[in-house]
Amino acid sequence: MLLQIRDTLYEGSWEDFVTDLRRRAEGRPHVFATVPTSPTMPATIAHHLGLITQMQAWEQHHGRPLRADTAQPPG
Repeated sequence: MLLQIRDTLYEGSWEDFVTDLRRRAEGRPHVFATVPTSPTMPATIAHHLGLITQMQAWEQHHGRPLRADTAQPPG
């Protein structure tokens, strides 16, 4: 889901996605409300940011971007 959001709403940019999530968590103006307002919103956003960090590390390690529209080989 995070890959689809990045590719669709943020035109493939992790940086824009992360910035928007952080602004949402801080109650600042943001572009997309990808996480609904709720008492668990800060924890959900923190979890999403952690997953994004892991995906960015995978991309850097493998030298290619993860894509939501194609199957990824394991490992």
